[in-house]
Amino acid sequence: MATLETNPLHQRARFITLGCRVNQYETQGMREALAGAGYASVGRPEDSDADNAVEVVVINTCTVTADADKESRYWVRRAKREHPGARIVVTGCGVQRDRHVYESMPEVDLILHHHEKARIGEHLSAGCARPERQLTVGRQEYVPLEISASEGRTRAFVKIQDGCNHACSFCKVVLVRGRSRSRTLQSILDEVKRLRDAGYCDVSFAGIQLGAYGLDFTGPPVVRLTDVLEACSRIDGIERIRLSSIEPLDVDDALIAALRDISKCAHHLHIPLQSGDDAVLARMNRRYTSGYYAELAAKLRGAMPDFTLTADVMVGFPGESDTAFQNTLDLLETLVPLKCHVFPYSRREGTRAASYEDEVAESVCAVRLKQLLKKSDAWGIRAMRSYIGQMVSLLAERSENHNAGEEYGCYGLMSNFIKVRFDGSPVRAGETISVRLTGVSGREMVGEKVLNFSGAPV
Repeated sequence: MATLETNPLHQRARFITLGCRVNQYETQGMREALAGAGYASVGRPEDSDADNAVEVVVINTCTVTADADKESRYWVRRAKREHPGARIVVTGCGVQRDRHVYESMPEVDLILHHHEKARIGEHLSAGCARPERQLTVGRQEYVPLEISASEGRTRAFVKIQDGCNHACSFCKVVLVRGRSRSRTLQSILDEVKRLRDAGYCDVSFAGIQLGAYGLDFTGPPVVRLTDVLEACSRIDGIERIRLSSIEPLDVDDALIAALRDISKCAHHLHIPLQSGDDAVLARMNRRYTSGYYAELAAKLRGAMPDFTLTADVMVGFPGESDTAFQNTLDLLETLVPLKCHVFPYSRREGTRAASYEDEVAESVCAVRLKQLLKKSDAWGIRAMRSYIGQMVSLLAERSENHNAGEEYGCYGLMSNFIKVRFDGSPVRAGETISVRLTGVSGREMVGEKVLNFSGAPV
């Protein structure tokens, strides 16, 4: 894997990231920006030593739930304890609406809003501790963060869009990220090529509302998400293209056709459901029904028989009755998702749902959460078992030595995002491997390499 070329590194910075893939991408962008300013990135406190103490700690906060807010503040305090001599920089969604909270924390030295992340090196050099101006989140330009590396060995996330045009009653995203803004297609292609040159072959596009990509462009020409997929599929060395998450109403026929017809596109989508009850969906202001979601899943599977679905599901939204929760279970039972990201409702100040009075008791919410998590595991096993006996192509991710060089546990991903473990000789990250699927173990499938008479993979 290629490394970033930087100035001679004479200072150290530690990064702590909470929240979504977009936050993780933006942390990488800040990491590379600081590398260009002479900062080396380190991990845990034990990764630094007395002679090379950390000068800066950057906490990229999240505010999607009350627990996320609490965890963000915890990491600010902990960072100061672990690095008492470092400057503590706080940024991310947590400071967009609750800047005053972080301004009141004695541990904080510098606060950066989203639009200031790309210039973090300049802000640190200027020694500006607490800028007085307050950003009003509205329609902004796309923040020009860029990356040339990612955390994985084969997969890289590329942010192509920010903000959201929806107004879900429980969500603060539009309050802290603003309306949708899109990255130029040329900038996306340039970044994908940089990542390809650094050894990455699997690219996942990330955004807050991916399906809104291009809607803010005035054009002509008209550029939409399908254009991004088609253009990136023509880049040699990129073997697989994924979408990180997309709203149900943003999955149209053109996107389904692109996923079906572009051979490099993964046959998997993460489509937030939130609830399978129509009354709850209406109170959430989700603007679709359970029937619409079910029909969408059927349409995707009709176009791509190997399509897999993962979903976000919320439990305990105000007014969610036992019947409403059962409706969610019944819908998911028919959908058989590969995985559900399950989380309890969290009251967020400034949202419409914060005024709803019919909250679900925490004890009831806890029981529903546990029940749904258990069923989610069962649905995932059902989804994977349907592939037993098939021969598939995997994009290898890594090999792990188990017995002093005699046996390796190898891992790869199917195009529909199912993880597969198989034993044998070591594989190269990014190598295409043919595997016969033989069973399910936990949350992954197991298989065996398929070789032809010459001993080479089929």
